[in-house]
Amino acid sequence: MPRISISVSGTERLSKKLESTQYRSQARNIVKRNGADLSDKTKNNMSRVYTGHYEWKKGKGRVFVKPTGATSKSVTVQIRNGGYSASVGAHTKYSPYLEYGTRFMTKRPALIPAFRTQGQIFIKDLKNIIND
Repeated sequence: MPRISISVSGTERLSKKLESTQYRSQARNIVKRNGADLSDKTKNNMSRVYTGHYEWKKGKGRVFVKPTGATSKSVTVQIRNGGYSASVGAHTKYSPYLEYGTRFMTKRPALIPAFRTQGQIFIKDLKNIIND
């Protein structure tokens, strides 16, 4: 699955702040909280966007299939690098097709909009540490 990431440039002031134990703890908490919030927003988007689809059933024709919730249930948050990195993703084989679409179906993004929103909040939280 394609990866989406966020990087923050101009981190010299942040790095100096993180030399203090207090600020390291704050940064880890920001990463943890924003990772959890990204997961929650992604799941909320999935429940709103994944409303089911039509399939061809032999002898029945086009039949509406309700969503199972498998992709939403597969969303996980992994905290890495000593608490300075969070990874959020859906782990069904077909989740990239839902996110990006195919030539047979339109895209139904859930992770990307959540990421765009939460990324701005994450940057604002980091700026608050720098300006503290």
